[in-house]
Amino acid sequence: MSRSDDTHAPRLSDRGALIVSTGAFTGRAARKKFIARNSATERRIAWGAVNQPVPDAEARRIWDALEAKFRAATGSGPRAGVHPYRGFVGPYALSFKTCSAWHAAFARNMFRATPAPLGPRLLERTRRVSLQILHDPDTRLSELGVSFPTEAAIILDPARCRIAIVGTGYAGEIKKAAFSLCNILLPDLGILPMHAAANCFADGRGTSVLFGLSGTGKTTLSADPDRYLIGDDELAWSPTGISNLEGGCYAKLIDLDPEKEPLIYRAVNRPGAILENVGFEPGTGRVDFSDRSRTENTRGSYPLSSLEKTFDPDREADEPSTIVFLTADAFGALPAVARLDEFQAQYHFISGYTAKVAGTELGVSRPEATFSACFGAPFMPLHVTVYARLLASLARRSGASVWLLNTGWLGEDAGHGPRIPIPVSRGLLAAIQSGALDSVPMRIHPIFGFEIPLECPGVPAEFLRIPEGQAVAELARRFAANIDRISTEVPGGVPRDILEKGGPLPARRAA
Repeated sequence: MSRSDDTHAPRLSDRGALIVSTGAFTGRAARKKFIARNSATERRIAWGAVNQPVPDAEARRIWDALEAKFRAATGSGPRAGVHPYRGFVGPYALSFKTCSAWHAAFARNMFRATPAPLGPRLLERTRRVSLQILHDPDTRLSELGVSFPTEAAIILDPARCRIAIVGTGYAGEIKKAAFSLCNILLPDLGILPMHAAANCFADGRGTSVLFGLSGTGKTTLSADPDRYLIGDDELAWSPTGISNLEGGCYAKLIDLDPEKEPLIYRAVNRPGAILENVGFEPGTGRVDFSDRSRTENTRGSYPLSSLEKTFDPDREADEPSTIVFLTADAFGALPAVARLDEFQAQYHFISGYTAKVAGTELGVSRPEATFSACFGAPFMPLHVTVYARLLASLARRSGASVWLLNTGWLGEDAGHGPRIPIPVSRGLLAAIQSGALDSVPMRIHPIFGFEIPLECPGVPAEFLRIPEGQAVAELARRFAANIDRISTEVPGGVPRDILEKGGPLPARRAA
């Protein structure tokens, strides 16, 4: 019988993957992330519970204390106490230093060996910028001589392009902090950073972008044996195409099935992969992917080269022909699939409705309805309209169709019974990407107003029914209330045409 190991010592699985424990933190510590507040960030950042401010002087004190510790560790003798890595986050050069050897291996898996291909003019502008990350997972801030409200913290300093991570061993903090910094810098270049996955054909055509929060299926659905993966989490959409900001994948592993997800299964069961907080048999190293005794949020990192079909990371793929918003509806109120017009696309992008999946954040033990702007609010620090305007402009030029794909629940047992089967979601996505859904009969949803296909090749009719009842009306009210809240927080509010033409019909009438 398998069990989770209680020690922190890394060890090898029976397939040669590295098994590690992240300690007390098995998910993102959202309340411990801060952004330095100074003249460069004061008016740009959407301050609040997601983007908590820390005084500039305090951010510098934490960085200086951490830097002094790293200097002392490398000042004499072997560099055994510090593990450096140099690479790229998107187009930006990265210097990463950590006290943990396996976290350095994680960085090698996840970041790029070369700058993202954004075109000569854009790359010339990004060459002047380099990012620095100092990472000390086992030290508390008080041990650095710093007085702070928390002992663990993730501090972003966009003005100096620096990130300090102290007191948490959850590796996801490293990639998400670097991604968040890119999300502040890239819009100034006319580039849309996206919390999304994307794949395409071998020649870079037929690009499809899948937005979605953790647990909605980005990694699973983007790993398609008939297409080439561009990336599964952090992408850039420039005026000339799509590229990957990172060099690896960070997949959820709970209940990983070799038959349903064969590409991911093979990628995490080989040397070079890092498995976080998984259960295993101590004697054999055999991993039990159903073991959730430590956390629901078991994770695996691996380089893109571990997958069989990946798009050349040094080329931009074509701009997308299809855009898909993934959502795990927890109430059975949304259909399995729907087509959105231009205004509905912006409305749903700003809304970012899904359900938080157990384990992706500390304190979340069951699915909870949430609205996360841009399908990734914790990683998108600027005001949501900055990203929404970029999406609308780029999508209008590329002519991409936009779809909503529900990978959550249908019917009265929503949130409790089984989710929509992965093969059904794959079938719907394949029909979107191939254009098969463009010519089928559609019905206008009576409340949300988007178009719902009445048939889909290879998908049983039971998954194409339109949910009705109180749950639908209640979700529409939640959408309207969320947009009202955003309108009060964003300078100038949400554009009126999006409010009037993009939201649920009751909200449109109110507008």
